[in-house]
Amino acid sequence: MKKLLMMASLLLASLSGFAQLEKGTWSLTPKAGVNFANMTNWDDSEFRVGFNLGAEVEHALTSSSSLSFGAQYSQQGVAESAGGYDVVFKMDYINVPVTVSHYFSPKFAIFAGLQPGFLVNDAVKVSYGGESVTVSGIKKYMKNEGIDVSSFALSVPVGLAFTFGQVKMDVKYAYELTNTLSQGSEKSRHSYFQVTLGYKFDL
Repeated sequence: MKKLLMMASLLLASLSGFAQLEKGTWSLTPKAGVNFANMTNWDDSEFRVGFNLGAEVEHALTSSSSLSFGAQYSQQGVAESAGGYDVVFKMDYINVPVTVSHYFSPKFAIFAGLQPGFLVNDAVKVSYGGESVTVSGIKKYMKNEGIDVSSFALSVPVGLAFTFGQVKMDVKYAYELTNTLSQGSEKSRHSYFQVTLGYKFDL
């Protein structure tokens, strides 16, 4: 066990030694990808698969750490199937992630931070027998049913970043701290995985 711990420590130390950010530099990374979104406390829920699109600005604080902030259009929500009906609750946000990254090497980093999000589109799509209909304004409908829908979401994103030349891939999980849906003591929050690809421009 001691040998394994020593080997792990040496590996992390060697990776940290290869981290070569140039302190004080800036970069811009437009990015796009896919979301696998769900919501907590939702019986028989399924992932809503959607897309995301945005950009990120990164500032190197040291040779191994950076601060990033960006803006992203993100398709979130939840899906469910019952009685032959497929229902997708669409909740789309403008997210503003602010994260701190630690680089173990020029090609690999971990990151975490806070992400405020603002609801910009809400709709429900119902499909049955090969036909479907989409109705906008589910927030108003849910309010009439006694369900409060928040237009603001604060989440904690954590993930891994891989860099190949100027191409950057992020694998992220985000969990909401606030409640999106509330009905009495019952609460529901966003929870989703996200994979993005971007191209990094040095500024």
